[in-house]
Amino acid sequence: MAASGIDSRQANHAITDLYDENRRTFLIQYPIWLILGLGLSGVAVFALTGYLGYPNTDEPLKQPWLLFLWFCAVLITLQISIFRHKSLRSRLIATLIISLLAIVFIGITYFNQSLPDILRQILGQGRILRLLAGSQATYVLVNFGLIAVFWVDTIRRWIRRSQGLSPNPGVDIGVGGSASDDEDMPSLQELISGDLIAGALLTLLLSFIFQWQIIATFIHPGNVVISSCTVSWFGPCGIGGTNPPTLSFLDLIQTLLYLPLGLLILALTATVSGLGALQGVDENHSQDSLIMMKPENATSTGAVASDVTETVIDTIRSALDRRIRLLLANLALAFRYIGFPLLIFLATYGLAELSTNVQIYLHGSKILFNALRYAALGTGFGLVAAVGLVLSAALMLFRWRVVTNTMRFLGLVGFIVLLTFWIFSLALWGFNQLLINVNVSPRTPFSPPGWTTGISLVLLIIFGAFFLLRRARPAAKRQPAPASLDEPSVPTANPR
Repeated sequence: MAASGIDSRQANHAITDLYDENRRTFLIQYPIWLILGLGLSGVAVFALTGYLGYPNTDEPLKQPWLLFLWFCAVLITLQISIFRHKSLRSRLIATLIISLLAIVFIGITYFNQSLPDILRQILGQGRILRLLAGSQATYVLVNFGLIAVFWVDTIRRWIRRSQGLSPNPGVDIGVGGSASDDEDMPSLQELISGDLIAGALLTLLLSFIFQWQIIATFIHPGNVVISSCTVSWFGPCGIGGTNPPTLSFLDLIQTLLYLPLGLLILALTATVSGLGALQGVDENHSQDSLIMMKPENATSTGAVASDVTETVIDTIRSALDRRIRLLLANLALAFRYIGFPLLIFLATYGLAELSTNVQIYLHGSKILFNALRYAALGTGFGLVAAVGLVLSAALMLFRWRVVTNTMRFLGLVGFIVLLTFWIFSLALWGFNQLLINVNVSPRTPFSPPGWTTGISLVLLIIFGAFFLLRRARPAAKRQPAPASLDEPSVPTANPR
């Protein structure tokens, strides 16, 4: 994968940028063999899934695992594109490791019916998965492991801030300000209050996720019953035993501990700022107290009370505005090391659902209801996968520019694919007709062309006509206006 002729390190270009918004060109050029390889392999994978991917059969593609792997290859290509710069090599490696783990985990759990016999034997016909799914230790380790990761990173940032350093050194992507600018650097009190509130949100979310009803909805291994005992702390549970507290209860207790502490610290720092504006406390301010800037002729008690009230309100409002802004940034920062792996897993799961909906649509009748139900639903899961992937990269680098630039890039690529999709669809339809006429296979996964083919063709016609009209207008302006019939003709000189 080669970089484009435009250096991404020029002014207004970040090293993660994929699209030049000024020149409206891509900043990365893929090798032609990569595009052809992804295109041809994609057509082959869609064809194999269409012909050999019928459910309730013994066919090797009864689950769309091959289509899922192709989508994952596209996902990894995009990740390498974003982290292509050599200074981001360590983050690229970490992202690829998490992605491969997500692909293996989703592949084994989601497409377990299609696993080869050798893998089934290694997994003991699912005994290992059932053992993990039904063990208390699994959920205890996952629950408190996430909380431990959060607090290890949080304490590290507290130590850095107490030493006068930025809690988040940030990543220099070659454009824009660093996340560690002094004016945006939170105080230690602001950092602690924000992290306590972030910890409360995390444990509140975990208290919802680790309810046994929620776990049983997503994890339902054969012959394993998920109950409240499964998602409880270690100890005897059931008849004749003392029921230990559930993980949901323990997480809720932590929420009720962290949230009041965070709000108290937030309120106290805002109060101190209000008193400091009236020189009521010895607080270091970057500017003079606001009460000293009031007009000197306001001598009456009412005027002084009005000035003091206005000053306190303005100061507290300013303090809260800054703290809320820092709090929102702090929430994203606090969840960075937990959020980016979860977003990658979410993106991978979205690709699995996209593959399943594509398979169902190919094997069903090409009516409008199926197009709205499966094609639209699959498109939604595809968008979830794309957004999850982009947000994971932005969260790792802690740069919003990654989201805006990459989404523009994906939007243009998706638009190109949408306008040319009908050609691929007609090609597969022709191939389908060939196999029917030579009596190779009576199946019709691509015949007749579906609504998605028609939508792609209609969009091409609309945008093509719009483009031709835009090109015709400048040409018409350059042509001289025809002479009016009412204007007298100008006699020309006699050539003789």
